[in-house]
Amino acid sequence: MKSQSGITRPLLYQEVITALYRIIDQDQICPGMKLPSERELMERLGVSRNVLREAFHVLELRGVIISRQGKGRFLRSLPQGSSLDGRETQIAKSLEQRSLLEAYEVRQVLEVKAVELIVRNASSKDLEDLEAAYQKMLERFVQTGITAGEFELHRLYAQKTGSLFMEQTLNSVLSSILDMMHTTFYDIMTTHQTEREARQHRAILDAIQARDAAQAKQAMHDHIQESIDLL
Repeated sequence: MKSQSGITRPLLYQEVITALYRIIDQDQICPGMKLPSERELMERLGVSRNVLREAFHVLELRGVIISRQGKGRFLRSLPQGSSLDGRETQIAKSLEQRSLLEAYEVRQVLEVKAVELIVRNASSKDLEDLEAAYQKMLERFVQTGITAGEFELHRLYAQKTGSLFMEQTLNSVLSSILDMMHTTFYDIMTTHQTEREARQHRAILDAIQARDAAQAKQAMHDHIQESIDLL
């Protein structure tokens, strides 16, 4: 939203998320531990219950906190044998980074399967749509100098699988990833090079157009693995 001076400010719930992260770090609330009650946080932050719950909802979607009926809200636990790698001063961001990594791992499994379904189900018109979307993406790369618009092509991959459940699930995962990358991890989003992204998608599309499922799956796996390696 904008103030009267015209300066764009983040939505209030986004400010609350930042404040909650600060509380988690300052209070050294560790994975698996319970967060302060809603009433206590409302008093500490000076916000309404609705705004606080909106912030909690976002953090649940990011996989940072979980709600337990009748018990309250907790920081997510870590898998057995995992740690925050000495980053205990940034507990919240470390947990969000782990959630982002997990989301990418799920995305990799889904999108590798997605290209297999495209090879099997896509019509000639579908392949033309994918090619047109790729060319549009290249234009945006040139205009912006960054990999803006790349996720739109991934959403189209999901659509062209011909599977409603695949499309819905992949779009949910992609939305969660975009939320985290547009906020906490914007630096990762801008790390990718446009030329490399273009080459990788060209390889994916060439394999799809050749109806080569094995090659398409490998190209998609390698494409997403690059982002996983950055995390």
